[in-house]
Amino acid sequence: MKIFDTKRLRVRKLTPKEYGILQAFPMDDWKQVVSDSQAYKQFGNAVTTTVFTAIAEEIAKSIYAAEESEEQNMEAENKNFTGMNEPEEKPTAESILAAAEAEAKVAAEREETTKTAIPAEETITPNSLANGMLQFLLDSGIVASTCVTDETEKMFAKHIKEELDGITIGETPEILRDWEAAQNAVNDMLSKYAPGGYMGKIIYPLLTPLKERLEAGERTPDLYNAIVEATR
Repeated sequence: MKIFDTKRLRVRKLTPKEYGILQAFPMDDWKQVVSDSQAYKQFGNAVTTTVFTAIAEEIAKSIYAAEESEEQNMEAENKNFTGMNEPEEKPTAESILAAAEAEAKVAAEREETTKTAIPAEETITPNSLANGMLQFLLDSGIVASTCVTDETEKMFAKHIKEELDGITIGETPEILRDWEAAQNAVNDMLSKYAPGGYMGKIIYPLLTPLKERLEAGERTPDLYNAIVEATR
């Protein structure tokens, strides 16, 4: 940069000190310790202090405004705060046993409802079930009508009678209740935990009554369902 020298009536370059003044540096006590070219480069690479100060002040204002807005939002949330959620209670032996008994009761009621849902005049027989299955296969296109003969219906009815006759709909067949596995499951659960431990205090009151019923010879669907639920 050059300026007009009024004393010598000529254009001259700015001095390094004048460069510092243009950049708003405090130059009263400044001493040059490098060459002019290095001083020019340093002042040219510098940032004008007054410009930087103005930018920094605007940034600070924005930060203070954001913090104030956040504090106001927090105050509004605190006013609407109704308290912490109640901590969940740990399950007790009584609550687990009560839940298992309630589920067994619901299952028994559902089973009873299923038994009484079909009127006596609509009792399902092996023949009627075989006819229904064949009709479903025909309607679905799985089996062609030419494949269904009187012999096919007899074969279906014979198979159903041998496998399913006498079983109440919705009830697990007795042959599928593995009582030995149920007793082993109860014993395994009881052997895993000490009676005085945290889990033992929950498991023993729950499984001990079931074990006593097993040892007494009870073999009912309710007991089997309760064991399955408790050892699941």
